[in-house]
Amino acid sequence: MPAKITYLLPNLESGGTERQVLTLGRRLDRSRFSPTLVTTAGGGSLYRDYSDVMQATVHGDPERGKRFRSSLPEHLGTIFFLMKTFRRIRPDILHCFLPAANVLGPIAAKIAGVTRVIVSKRGMANYKAHFTLLPRVEPLGNRLADRILVNSDAVRRDVERTERNWGGKFRKIYNGVAPIAAWTEKERQAFRAREGIPVGARVVLCVSNFYPYKGHGDLVEAAGRVAPQLPDVVSLLVGRDAGTLEECRRLARERVPEHAIRFLGGRADVPDLIRASDLFVHPSREEGFSNAILEAMAGGKPVVACDVGGNPEAVRDGETGILVPLRRPEELADAMVRLLRDPELRNNMGEKGRERATEHFSLERMVREMEGLYESLMEEEA
Repeated sequence: MPAKITYLLPNLESGGTERQVLTLGRRLDRSRFSPTLVTTAGGGSLYRDYSDVMQATVHGDPERGKRFRSSLPEHLGTIFFLMKTFRRIRPDILHCFLPAANVLGPIAAKIAGVTRVIVSKRGMANYKAHFTLLPRVEPLGNRLADRILVNSDAVRRDVERTERNWGGKFRKIYNGVAPIAAWTEKERQAFRAREGIPVGARVVLCVSNFYPYKGHGDLVEAAGRVAPQLPDVVSLLVGRDAGTLEECRRLARERVPEHAIRFLGGRADVPDLIRASDLFVHPSREEGFSNAILEAMAGGKPVVACDVGGNPEAVRDGETGILVPLRRPEELADAMVRLLRDPELRNNMGEKGRERATEHFSLERMVREMEGLYESLMEEEA
């Protein structure tokens, strides 16, 4: 009988964690594992994808996934809902992702009799500054969990610094990405033509939802510095609005020539955009371990990113890309110009990045290690 793995997420809006769990669910060996999904706050844009992949109903209203309800009665209601759901599903392992799920999930699981619980920490602790109660209650989730899964050494150190009840429970599994095959020049140019990108333009790509900490404003500032030096450069910013998109648009109108920057919104063809680009830039001011960076490396693109969080564990500075200090758009611009002016350096760094992604951050490796984690936990409780 396959082990029942129940994934718990706050909602199913498109983000790095949500897409990673969806990919994991697609790849799990169905002869050994049967995945299901529960949400604490409804559905979202990935609701149908999850329903298809998990062959189960997403628990919660799919029209209500924009936020996690924050009042105490609503938290208690969510715990009660989860408790009833877990008693019906009877998971062998509950695997929680993101802060709300990491607290409410283990509480409900223990009440419902779920004996194996994993909480996943995937980002740095700065988000806690906006939730005064969260630093007090997150250690409870750690206490009730059997494993604390981290996706980088930087995240582990951050949990050690800011939380309690983690002793002996850590397990690290790096994110994984699928390879992105290179295009022929004809395919590349055809895609660019469809996107209206001028012939001969050098293309900078950023893929990141517009959260305040993602540093898009720094990239806009940097694009404004690059434009006078390299007028043919076009920066493509891909991602849904999560609070800062309009401010970035306003800043772009003030600082960047209109032809030099485009806001593309959410896109389902990110691998194609990576193949069509020349350089990938990730200006985030905090990062646990970026899927977007790994995807760019898997697509053979050099990466310019801030030297924060888990980025140095992915990007080898001077070998697969360039790391710059955070909140320094002038240094971001200098790194962009250096790589955009030197196609040989770009190609060398891009190919080394592809090799590194294949060797250390493959999707197959991630799935294999995750399956090993589930099996080891099942064996301990047998």
